Amino acid sequence: MANDSSYLAPSVFLNHGGGPYPVMGEKNNLDIAKSLREVKNYVNLNLLKAIIVVTAHWEEDIVSISSGENPDLLFDYYNFPPETYKYKYGGRGDPVLARKIFDALSKEGIDCRLDDKRGWDHGVFVPMMLVRPEADIPIVQVSILKNQDAKQHYEYGKILGQFRKDGVAIFGSGLSYHNMKRFREVDTAEELEIENQEFDDFLNKVCTGDEQTREGLISWKTAPGGLLAHPESHADHLMPLVVVAGAGGPVKGRKVFESAFYNRFRLSGFSWE
Repeated sequence: MANDSSYLAPSVFLNHGGGPYPVMGEKNNLDIAKSLREVKNYVNLNLLKAIIVVTAHWEEDIVSISSGENPDLLFDYYNFPPETYKYKYGGRGDPVLARKIFDALSKEGIDCRLDDKRGWDHGVFVPMMLVRPEADIPIVQVSILKNQDAKQHYEYGKILGQFRKDGVAIFGSGLSYHNMKRFREVDTAEELEIENQEFDDFLNKVCTGDEQTREGLISWKTAPGGLLAHPESHADHLMPLVVVAGAGGPVKGRKVFESAFYNRFRLSGFSWE
């Protein structure tokens, strides 16, 4: 892997699908799997020095940063085939970068901690198995906050954004629509009307707008369909998008992925490059 210190790495929101389904090739996750394999088409992975992955599956009271050099995999999903608990992803951590993130957040008064014990959860290793199967780019996993306060996530994303100039990409790993009750209820046998279209339109407007427009993401709860797409206190899968939007800097974002999940729910991915 070659590095170029002049490369401004992107800030990207990835839809990571359901558990290990994208890696398994499950039919409702095929578009997601394809989109993860195609990240290399708009992110020059060969120029990255490292990747910061903000994962929906790690919630803490304060921002927590993985600082281990060789993290294990945390199989934090349930009732899947035995082979999905034997996956391997031989990537390495980056303790030096983890410390720099800690120092940068602390300097701005954001409570945070280093964690050299926790393994990479499936919000990290599942998408990265498809994004970069070679596992040769160092990764630092970063948590979201249990309070799911959008403003706090946006602000700490701004701080993470400073590392982009050093060739460090910021990946947010979640889902732009995540209502588990509706996932269980929906009949996928036929293509139906997209039920979260208004909220997806809102995400597209704020994420592809200028920096001032993007701050509208902080008020996502008042957007049409916001609390249907991400029910109150269950917006963990939206918070990584808020973080990477904060890290996006002055440029407008662009849409890099769209799919009808379960033939009913619009998913969208965005990149700030």
